[in-house]
Amino acid sequence: MCEIEMLKNHVEKKSDVESLMGLDIDLTDKVIEQLMENLGMCLDFPIVRVFSTIHKTGKSFYDYKIYVRLLKFYLGCKDISKEKRDKFYKKNVFNKEEKIGYRIIQLLESQDVDEKALLIGKLYVYCVEKEYDIKSFFRISQIVQKCYFDDLEYLFYWESKETICAKNKNIPQEIMESLYSNGLLSERGYDGGGFSEDDDEGVEYALSKCGQIILSVINEDLF
Repeated sequence: MCEIEMLKNHVEKKSDVESLMGLDIDLTDKVIEQLMENLGMCLDFPIVRVFSTIHKTGKSFYDYKIYVRLLKFYLGCKDISKEKRDKFYKKNVFNKEEKIGYRIIQLLESQDVDEKALLIGKLYVYCVEKEYDIKSFFRISQIVQKCYFDDLEYLFYWESKETICAKNKNIPQEIMESLYSNGLLSERGYDGGGFSEDDDEGVEYALSKCGQIILSVINEDLF
């Protein structure tokens, strides 16, 4: 256990974590091995396995996260038609490649889950195919960033209905409120309900334009 104690003492004495870079790599490897032993009971937790894998490959967690998200973004947007892609590029990206590229990396890095990178790739395809400008792409992507990812699955209920009441049997009210506050729903009226306590009632919500766009690009495999 001496290696862990040495690292602990080193960190307590130093305020700058960059000083750890000067530690002997063999010592650091021993520390990781000891930590893995002590956390053996937790090996079923993905975060432990992921950390172990990243350490062995010599990549930082930030690098790993960006690689995964760039890959997912690519998988989401790889099927753009060349004609549409070239037209979009000339209108929105030409002479601004570095600026747009940096903004996309910032956007991917800021998401709370990797799956959003795939969704953002699909939104990029949508904006290219529909001839939206790059500002519209970033605007819609910012809305995705604010949303709790699993809430987006509830958008599928609007495939068969134009409006859904705030109180209903399928979507918890807090999720309805979250979708509305994040700009995916719009109010369409009010339903006073019926004589039964189980009847739907309350504000009627329809998908906003942004909600319609996101619904058009998601599928159940995304969740």
